[in-house]
This record gives sequence, structure tokens and C-alpha cells, in this order.
Amino acid sequence: MPDAPPGSVIAQLTDLVRDQLGVDVPSSDTDLVAAGLLDSLALVTLIVGIEDTFGCRLPLDDFDVDRFRSVEAMAAFLAEAGVTG
Repeated sequence: MPDAPPGSVIAQLTDLVRDQLGVDVPSSDTDLVAAGLLDSLALVTLIVGIEDTFGCRLPLDDFDVDRFRSVEAMAAFLAEAGVTG
């Protein structure tokens, strides 16, 4: 995967997945669920890590796992929620 600019949301999320879950993200559009890299427990850990890292509360009333399938999907969800790096 080409390196995302340091400090970008994609780079921060990639680092978070690596640091919190011990998963090296092959590419920002890799489907982490289909690849077996993200299960339900890891997803909860990831959501807490995202909220801590970005200082936000994610709107999860309409929870949709598709928003967390890839780093790109997570970045788009954060952008929709008004969260910036």
C-alpha cells in the first residue's frame, strides 16, 4: 500500500489497527472482516480505540459493520461524523 501522508486519518487508522489489534493492514481498501482480520471482539476494541484516538463518540445507533470493513470505510465514516485527524 502506498504510504498515506503522516497524520492523515488513513495513516492514523492503519496505525491504530496495527497497534490495537496486532493486524498489519495490507491496503486501505482491504476488507478486514472478509479477510478474517477483524472479528466482533476486535471490532469493539477498534471502536474504543478510534474514539480515544480521535477524541469523539461515534454515532452507533444505526450500527453497520460495513463502516468498519476497511480503513477507507472507517475514514469515510469518520468524515461523515465530522471527525478529522
